[in-house]
Amino acid sequence: MDAGSTQLDADAPALAVPSHGKPVPLREMLGEAGLSSAQQRTHDCARPVRLKGAAQLLNITTGEVRTVYSSDQELDGTTWIPCGNRRAAVCAPCSATYKRDAWQLITAGLGGGKGIPATVADHPCTFATLTAPSFGPVHGLRQKGPCRARRDRPVCPHGRPLWCNKRHQDEDPRLGEPLCADCYDYTGHVVWQWYAPELWRRFTIALQRHLAHQAGLSVVAFRRVCKISYSKVVEFQARGVIHVHVPIRLDGPDGPDGPAPALPLTTADLEDAITTAAAHVRVDSAPLADGRVYELRWGAQVDTRTITDATHRDTPRGVPVVHPEQVASYLAKYLTKATEDFGLPAQVRSAGHAHIAGASPHAVRIIATAQDLATHGEEYRLLLSHLGTLGYRGHPITKSRAYSVTFGQIRRARRRYRSNPAGLAPDADIRQLLDDDQDVPDGFELVSSWMFDGQGYLTLDQAAAAVEAAARARIRREHPAPTTTTTARSER
Repeated sequence: MDAGSTQLDADAPALAVPSHGKPVPLREMLGEAGLSSAQQRTHDCARPVRLKGAAQLLNITTGEVRTVYSSDQELDGTTWIPCGNRRAAVCAPCSATYKRDAWQLITAGLGGGKGIPATVADHPCTFATLTAPSFGPVHGLRQKGPCRARRDRPVCPHGRPLWCNKRHQDEDPRLGEPLCADCYDYTGHVVWQWYAPELWRRFTIALQRHLAHQAGLSVVAFRRVCKISYSKVVEFQARGVIHVHVPIRLDGPDGPDGPAPALPLTTADLEDAITTAAAHVRVDSAPLADGRVYELRWGAQVDTRTITDATHRDTPRGVPVVHPEQVASYLAKYLTKATEDFGLPAQVRSAGHAHIAGASPHAVRIIATAQDLATHGEEYRLLLSHLGTLGYRGHPITKSRAYSVTFGQIRRARRRYRSNPAGLAPDADIRQLLDDDQDVPDGFELVSSWMFDGQGYLTLDQAAAAVEAAARARIRREHPAPTTTTTARSER
């Protein structure tokens, strides 16, 4: 519908008759048109952002200004953009887009694509999983066997059983719950979770040192001829603590664009170094209020699986090899989740808030412990800002600089393709695409000005009013009222 041609004066008909022959109020049709336009522009985002403003090209020499895009051009006079939230529980359409982008990012680093050469698949590469240590026995899946079968049926000091003969199902709410909450080390759990990013940083340092030692080089010499590239994804286990999945690749000095490093290092050597580094890394926590200091480490379960396209895409667990696309699909799936499985909202203010929101008793206990630890010194004060992630302060996905393309480059390529499908080759190196504010002619400057107008879709009545207002504004701009000059007549 062309809003500029719609009758908007007092003589406009109250009803319109569409093709199906049933009269529909004109205002309702305007509202539906406005909402349909907003949904198309945001690709059905659940909570889109509304903006008003314009992007203009300024000729630096002459001062001439030309509007490249303006909200006034839209049907309802509003620029709608997707929220971009990765959580499926918050916005399913944006989460699906994020998941596809993550798959492309990870796959490009394992088998090439998006400008990364296919020869990157020849570099030594493995899929590693690092876990947290135990903080107490919990209910779990034991390869379809009993949870914790014990013939002697022991009990803890609180009189609770330390055994469980039940075969839990995937949807069992008791999965991850401690067998005895009073025996479980909640303080150690939260402290480990808080220091997990530092534990990962020290792991990368230790890995580099072990690989340099295996190659017979100093660390400085090793860095000149070999780069360690990775893409780290964090997953929350049922017990509320993270573990890390990470494809790790060895590159030469040119990263993924060049050959593998000219060193006597194989994928097996890389996997040995990962296991050794994970076993030796230690981090001492800041002292608690009572003076306790935790020595933090990775759990004993460290898994590595060689990544190769010579295997099947549906390789079962337990097999020491895995297909690149299988790795990408597995990691992308967990990126759209966070702590929703524990009944937690995106923002958590306190343990009481989590309880009211329907969180599991185990998650509430973790949050209560984090609240208490926040009072134990400056090092733990920011725990209050990470209650919604159970004390984890890292990002769900991080990568080394040279692993592959970035999310920003993928989004930029998608915008370029939508604006000009023929202008972007399928095998284009999207790393070479410039930002919109950099891709401007010489002698010009792109000046953008945007104002936040709200979030979420409008009601039917509000959408109709927005379409009407935008149409009136366009009419006034295109057909300005003639200026009249009043000539005063002299009195006779």
